[in-house]
Amino acid sequence: AYETSVEVYYKTMQNQIEYREGYSPSLLDPEEEFVFGKGWSYGAEFLVNKTRGRLTGWVGYTLSWTWRQFDQLNDGQKFPAKYDRRHDLSIVASYEQNKKWRFGAVFVYATGNATSLPQRFYILNGVLTQEYSRINQYRLAPYHRIDLSATYTPTTKPGKRLQSYWVFSLYNAYSRANPYFIYFNQEGSPYDGTLKVQAKQVSLFPILPSVSWNFRF
Repeated sequence: AYETSVEVYYKTMQNQIEYREGYSPSLLDPEEEFVFGKGWSYGAEFLVNKTRGRLTGWVGYTLSWTWRQFDQLNDGQKFPAKYDRRHDLSIVASYEQNKKWRFGAVFVYATGNATSLPQRFYILNGVLTQEYSRINQYRLAPYHRIDLSATYTPTTKPGKRLQSYWVFSLYNAYSRANPYFIYFNQEGSPYDGTLKVQAKQVSLFPILPSVSWNFRF
């Protein structure tokens, strides 16, 4: 049996908070470091769910936009929120081979987070300075991964109260280096012409195998 659903949404958000432009930590009046604005998001969600048979699972897809607007930021113009994800896809499948073995797979894909990156660099008083323009005008690389699992349930002997099963899993099975954030590494000196500025990506959670034993009385 298959189940399908479609949802369309629109919501507004008030009293959104961000650091003001030129923010620098201060203990004198920390409230002055923040600005308040509004936000809104809209989109559509689609779901197809298979609930019967040896092979079950679901496919979900979301198309969405999420915006923020502050009078004191970005010249008062709207900009995408950090977690604005245009496309978000999830595919989940489970296959029951027999009473002892069940296999599962999960695939997720999402548009990369919005981020602010400097447009140019220059030297000011001997210090490398970054110049930004619009907020969140760039995107990190898309996020995607596959998780795999196998569940083994041994036969419970008659009269035995202990029931258990083993789960063998691989998180991020193809070890996708999903970006967490970008920083800039400075090498050399601007005074002898050897200065190089290179963008570096920080990623978390490569392939992670795990084994767990679960039991109950």
